[in-house]
Amino acid sequence: MTKDRLREQFLLKRKKLSNLQEKSRAISQQFFKFFDLSEIKRLHIFLPILRQNEINTWFIVDEIRQNYSHIIPIVSRSKFETCSMESYVLDSDTKIVENDWGIPEPIHAIKCPDDTIDMVLIPLLCFDRQGFRVGYGKGFYDRFLANCREDIIKVGLSLFESVDEIDDVDEYDVRMDFCVMSDRVLLFNN
Repeated sequence: MTKDRLREQFLLKRKKLSNLQEKSRAISQQFFKFFDLSEIKRLHIFLPILRQNEINTWFIVDEIRQNYSHIIPIVSRSKFETCSMESYVLDSDTKIVENDWGIPEPIHAIKCPDDTIDMVLIPLLCFDRQGFRVGYGKGFYDRFLANCREDIIKVGLSLFESVDEIDDVDEYDVRMDFCVMSDRVLLFNN
């Protein structure tokens, strides 16, 4: 199936989801159970767009703040004119506001160079068995990942099982290394 068809199908499926907080908490637990984070210093994490029924990543942020003081959480600010993102440190003083599209973003925060990030948690609507994902269709994360180190660990977070294949994957699509779901973590052989 094409990205557009999958996007339409999974946006509707996610909108109808009634147990989002429960699944979000389970995804957070799977993430911390699976990964050894002792070498991770900067973790890029997306903040949830609540009106889009996205995974509540605040569970992960809170756990990092409480039990992983060596990790610096990094969040992004979107630049819609270039479909790109800038990375910023999320500390306890960082003020978060929603932009015009409802995306929570930091203001007056410390900028973080993309090439210093060790791991990135990637939002997605769905993904396939090869580790490719479907997002909102503007390529923000693919552009962001192109600016990161080659060895950055790319981890998708998904509310749903994989689809067999995304028909229209192209050379700009970046494959994930892992995908965390509420009941397990998948590894993709890159």
